[in-house]
Amino acid sequence: MTKLYFILFLFFSTNVFSQTHGGHGEALKIVPAKKEEPRVPVDVPPEQQEKIGLRVVKAEKKKIEHTIRTVGTVTADQTKEAHVHTKINGWIEQIYADYIGKPVKKNQSLFELYSPDLVSTQEEYLAARKQGASGQEIAVTAIERLKLWGVPQAEINRLKKTGKAKRAVTFDSPVDGIIVNKTAIRGMYITPEMELYHIADLSRIWIIVTLYEYDVAVITVGDETEIQLPYDPDKLFKGKISYIYPEIELETRTAKARIEMDNPDQKFKPGMFSNISLKKNLGEAIVIPDDAVIDTGTRKIVFVKVGPSRFEPRDVKAGPRIENAFAILSGLKEGEEVVTSAHFLIDAESKFQAAIQKGSPASSGHGEHEKK
Repeated sequence: MTKLYFILFLFFSTNVFSQTHGGHGEALKIVPAKKEEPRVPVDVPPEQQEKIGLRVVKAEKKKIEHTIRTVGTVTADQTKEAHVHTKINGWIEQIYADYIGKPVKKNQSLFELYSPDLVSTQEEYLAARKQGASGQEIAVTAIERLKLWGVPQAEINRLKKTGKAKRAVTFDSPVDGIIVNKTAIRGMYITPEMELYHIADLSRIWIIVTLYEYDVAVITVGDETEIQLPYDPDKLFKGKISYIYPEIELETRTAKARIEMDNPDQKFKPGMFSNISLKKNLGEAIVIPDDAVIDTGTRKIVFVKVGPSRFEPRDVKAGPRIENAFAILSGLKEGEEVVTSAHFLIDAESKFQAAIQKGSPASSGHGEHEKK
């Protein structure tokens, strides 16, 4: 350990670079890193520990509360929204729901549509009805056709009552809600694939929350959350997790969850961001500072002090991060001391000693340096 900084340099240089063969002093080339390198216990004299700033802390068992802080996006409740199309071609002759943001009730008039097919079908029904029993089948077929085209029942009742065909038929809203998008314009020629209105009931909304992968295992449906709006951080709203989406996004390693909540005064609007916090009582667990854990990508390792000058690498299974600490699920016992600073130097020495024990070529170079 007396040459620890040299060892660190030597370790990385021998594992990242190697000379090309040929004996002509060609340039160095990069060699792919090893998947995982072995580690062995190392000895660090007490005086050397102080020189390199080595510090240890005891693993503690304590009751832990995991606080998840994240953001959410407000959306309409998908079970309470409707996209309005017609099932027939025609021209819009009158607009009643005439601007975005206008509240509408179910069966409230949206627009009047003139369609030659609608006019001819009404006239077909009236003509068949005049024929009495012989025209009954044709009359029933005409009424069914009107229903299939989405003509409201109120218009069909008017036709039967008045016995007069109407040039422009009124179409109604299928739900209560607010118009969040509108493309219908008076005089427009429309076809069935065109969306005329998007209507959403905003009295109840969803908040779609983004969660890190390790938080997904912690939360459950029914967990209570606190919600803040960025423009009013002093006011807290309550909501519950109602659904956890089943997929993890590969690029971000995040998942989604949904909060459903009432929105009677419509403070929450689709597209709005919100700050979400959720507290989970995880019971008792071994806790160590997060800077004591070395994450290799495939393993999580800590160095445990097992004697006055001896440090042992130990694989641990880490649970959720709690502020600046990790809950350790296995690999450590309460009261054991772990290295929290200079552990990368200890780790380099541990790997170097493991290479020496395996007879790595790096050992001869290190020995020659010590002899010098």
